[in-house]
Order: sequence, then C-alpha cells, then structure tokens
Amino acid sequence: MKRRSARVPTRERILDEVEQLIALKGVYGFKLRDVAERLDLRVPAIYKHYTSRDDVLVEVSRRFVTLLAAQFDSSSRSRRPVVLLRSSLNRFVEFKMFHPAYVRLALVDFATPEGGMEYVKRAAGGSFQDNFSNGPLAAMHERLRSLLQAGVRAKQFRRVDATDFYRVVKSALLIRLVFPNDVLLLRRPTPAEVRSIQRWLWAIASRFLAPRPTPRRR
Repeated sequence: MKRRSARVPTRERILDEVEQLIALKGVYGFKLRDVAERLDLRVPAIYKHYTSRDDVLVEVSRRFVTLLAAQFDSSSRSRRPVVLLRSSLNRFVEFKMFHPAYVRLALVDFATPEGGMEYVKRAAGGSFQDNFSNGPLAAMHERLRSLLQAGVRAKQFRRVDATDFYRVVKSALLIRLVFPNDVLLLRRPTPAEVRSIQRWLWAIASRFLAPRPTPRRR
C-alpha cells in the first residue's frame, strides 16, 4: 500500500516502512525497492537520507535500543516492588507487541555470534556483555537490578541474579510471540490479546521470583 504524509519527514517515513516490512518479511527479507514502492518513491530518493540498506538498519536499531532503554522505569505510584515489577512487565509486553519488527530484530540479534548483530551493537554501543555497564542500556539493567533487590528486602521476591531474570522474561516473551506461529506480529494485536500475554508473562515471572520456603531443621 502506498502512503503519503505531509507531516512526517521522509527520513522517518522510510524507517516506519522498514519496520513494517521487517515485521512482515523479516530482517533480511526486504529490499530498499520494497520501501520505495510503499512510499511512492524511487530508490535514489532513499539514498538522499541513508547511504545504504545497512545504514537504514542501524537507524532502525537505534529506535529499538532507545525504546528498550526506557524499560523497567515504572511510572506506578505504588512503592511495592511486586506492583512496580508487574507494571514494568506489562509495558515490556506492550513494547514488543506494538513493535513487531523489534521482536524479529531481537531474535536475529541473539542468534548472531560474538555478542549480536553489528547494526544493534553500533546502536547499543557494544555487545550484550558491554550493555550491562556501558551505553544506553546500562541504566535499564541497573533499574531492573534495583527493583529486584527492593523486592528481596520487602520479602516479596527470592534473591535471584537480575541477568537470569531478564533472560527468563525476555526469551519467554520472544518465543511466545513467534512460536508456534507469528500471527501476532503480522497485525496489530487486540487489547484482549495484549492482556492475555501480560498475564501469561507475569505468571512466569512471579513463579520464578516466588520466595522459597525455608527448610525445617530436624
């Protein structure tokens, strides 16, 4: 479908269309010709804004990293860690479900040797390991660690490694959205579908964090 917009700059419209195409065809399944056709442009017009297809993917990755970096920053008024975490995970689900291109990008990123895709490493400032202490994602990881520690102090969570928790919730959500089918990436999900995934992910997270009973001494 060809789209026109007098309000959105062409540079941003190109990225919007690339995200749509990644959701439909995968990270490597589209060509700049596809983008140009959807925008009623010629391919050379895209090169006025981006030097190459790789350049476009780096910019899409920067969008992805910017939104990912904002996660686990709860706006809830509650001070209870369990409420704050559930609210954060609900937004994490919305982030993935309303940006299906980033689900596909993340899956390819994880499957790429040496700490991820070059596009995403350039956007995030380094490999997965680097992201824990440097670059735009470091603050997100620190917020998650602090939230889990607060839950331990409040005796709402058992003590777990924050990286293990992130592994569990992120991998579970990504796989849930693509297996056994990826229908939720091919159209906008309904509010009921979003709520269903949110409840599903919270069930996994809460079981993982549930305090373990202290063994009785004989």
